[in-house]
Amino acid sequence: MRPGSITRATRRRRRLRSHGARCPPKRRTTPIPRRSTRSISITLIPALILNLGARYDRFESTITLPGATQTKLTRVDNLFNWQAGLVFKPTPETSLYASYATAATPPNSLLGEGREDNAITVAVLGLLKPQKTKSYEVGAKASLFAEKLQLGAAVFQTEISNARVLDDTNTASFIGETRIRGFEFNVSGTILPGWTVFGGFTHLDPKIIDGGFTTLTAPAITTTANGVTTVVQPARTTGVVSVNTGKQVPQTAKNSFTATTNIDVTKRLQIGGTALYMDEQIGGYADNRAARQTAAGVVTVTPATKVLTRSTPGYWRFDARASYKLTDMIDLSVNAQNLTNKTYFSQTYASHYATLAAGRTVFGTVNLRF
Repeated sequence: MRPGSITRATRRRRRLRSHGARCPPKRRTTPIPRRSTRSISITLIPALILNLGARYDRFESTITLPGATQTKLTRVDNLFNWQAGLVFKPTPETSLYASYATAATPPNSLLGEGREDNAITVAVLGLLKPQKTKSYEVGAKASLFAEKLQLGAAVFQTEISNARVLDDTNTASFIGETRIRGFEFNVSGTILPGWTVFGGFTHLDPKIIDGGFTTLTAPAITTTANGVTTVVQPARTTGVVSVNTGKQVPQTAKNSFTATTNIDVTKRLQIGGTALYMDEQIGGYADNRAARQTAAGVVTVTPATKVLTRSTPGYWRFDARASYKLTDMIDLSVNAQNLTNKTYFSQTYASHYATLAAGRTVFGTVNLRF
């Protein structure tokens, strides 16, 4: 495992993606990362190996604000992350490991992906904090059939802190926390001569530990006499715990599965297929809590009677492929994706919006080698 990264500091398990956030309009941003990475592997005894790694990043981000003055805001984040892992090999074909790693995502680092959850603005320039991640993992690996088939299993936990949310005064604060626990199994390699497989199953328990606060507004209290309206109490705001707290992390499926296989029918013909499952994905939450006040200015909050969960259902998708080696220089292949023409959504967002995935798609390829 490499030491922390300044991109998304999580595993590649479709977790913790918060799509839908957009960078502020009419702003030009220029992130400039500089980094240095060092790693070392120490054999303590022949069966026990210690892996250590460290990474330093200097991330400079500049925003040019709209307007006649073209004001520039610049922020520099100096980030240090590290990783440690211990590998025990009871036999040449098996290994047990444990690892710990930290990572950080500085403000403005995701602009290249068309989104930014922690963008630089005038209001929060001096308050911004990098989003930090801690990852723990233990697992086992085995190599079977003369290293032709690889098996793996792992349990892990990822903790994210300093997430940007609102506090009880409706001010951007860095108090958000998320925790993801899970386990996975995977397999890859050759079962029999000419028959290869690749796949795995992942289960996640993604939970928002602290989603910050939501601001409710109690309407003003007024009276009207002889056509004259008098404000008895002005509108007041109050902060309540976010509806997100304690709920499943959006854009993070609890269960996912994939299995791909390829078979050499002859020396020239190969066929294969993929089965993929993705569990329900949450876009966001909302409830109907409301604030009201008395003529004395006492604000009370009406508890929620409904909680709205925006989500897309889970789905199965099946793909197939076939290839034929026409000559030593020419290969022909055809691929069919979403064989059953399943209607499903590949992404959901906090608003009432989701991305509709492509229907049945078939395409061919000609590969030439010189």
